[in-house]
Amino acid sequence: MGKKHGIILELKIDSMLKETIQQIKDRGYALRFKEKFGEKPKFTGRILAVGISYEKKTKRHSCLVEVLS
Repeated sequence: MGKKHGIILELKIDSMLKETIQQIKDRGYALRFKEKFGEKPKFTGRILAVGISYEKKTKRHSCLVEVLS
């Protein structure tokens, strides 16, 4: 079986897409996939940051995906 990928999803209402990805980075959500010092890695796949923004007025959504590692 191939490598598995981790996905971190951030949903925002009436926000810029870059803000959704930046929040994932600022809060260090990807660190939960990393091993602790001296431990064998538990996760070796890619980590994807997915930001979704929904606009109330237009009822439209947009999405941005960034590879973190």
